Formats: sequence, structure tokens, C-alpha cells
Amino acid sequence: MSEISIAVRAATIVDAEGLSRLAAATFALGCPADTDPKHLDEFIATELKPERFREFLADRAVTILLAETEGELAGFTMLVSECAHPQIAAERPIELRKFYVGPAHHGRGVAQALMRAAAPQFDKHDVAWLSVFSGNERAIAFYKKWGFEVVGTHYFNVGGDPQKDFVMRREGRKE
Repeated sequence: MSEISIAVRAATIVDAEGLSRLAAATFALGCPADTDPKHLDEFIATELKPERFREFLADRAVTILLAETEGELAGFTMLVSECAHPQIAAERPIELRKFYVGPAHHGRGVAQALMRAAAPQFDKHDVAWLSVFSGNERAIAFYKKWGFEVVGTHYFNVGGDPQKDFVMRREGRKE
């Protein structure tokens, strides 16, 4: 595959529609294959709508980084500062809450570019953590390459369907 140019920048309120469309188009890829479509539709309709992204973008604790290639939104990640998890002992945690790359951009360096842009934020906190579907081997392997390790499990509710996720953490910089 030919090399592409990837630009990563902070999202703004005008990006809410595009973020919503990309999230809706990619969310199911991180879920079990047998997830009931009505549960996926319910989750997408409530949690990934443009209004939710406008709320996220208005929240000072939230940073959304987006990756563009050839003028097209290729992926994004959401970081939430001071977001605690009961299984993560931390004084200043940061959550990597969403990490989506459009299928057409898989294997093209978009995920790496997003993580390179997000990683400096991890070192401003004592712990970075995330939740990922326990059967999403590709994502788990990717996060492990970036220093995350599985430390527990919890259930993530997708439109009324509880799905087993791994909780992963990465140490930040000690100050």
C-alpha cells in the first residue's frame, strides 16, 4: 500500500457531525459479531449521535484528537482527564475512551498516528486506562504494543446487551 499523509489535530465543535458518522460506521467492529443489531442501533442512536459529540467537545475534561488523510476524517480518539475506574488505583487518571479508525484506513498508519498524538497526554497523568471488548484481539494487541496491560474485566452495556470488556492500564510518568 502506498504511503499516505496523516494529519492529527484537536477536534472542534464543527467536527461533531463527522465524528458521529465515523463512530456510527465503526462502532460495531469492536463488538461481538453476534451482537443484536437492535442493541447496536440503540447504542449508536443514543451515545454516538452528533449532540453527544457536541457535549463531549464542550467538556473541558475531554480532548478529541482526529486524524485526517486526503481531507477525509480517517479516525479519532477521545481522552478524558481525571476519569476514575474502580479497578484502577490512580490519583490523576486519564481514560482513552474511544479509539476509532474507519475500515478503509485500517493498516495505513492512522491508529499509530493517533496514538503518537495521544501518548504525551498519558505522561501528564499517573495512569492511562481503557476498556476494550475482550474478544477484540486486534485492538488488544495494538494497545499492548503501546504499553497497556490487561488488569481486569467489567461489562459494557451496548443497548441493553452487557458485553465483557478488558480493563487495560498503562503507567504514566511518575512526578
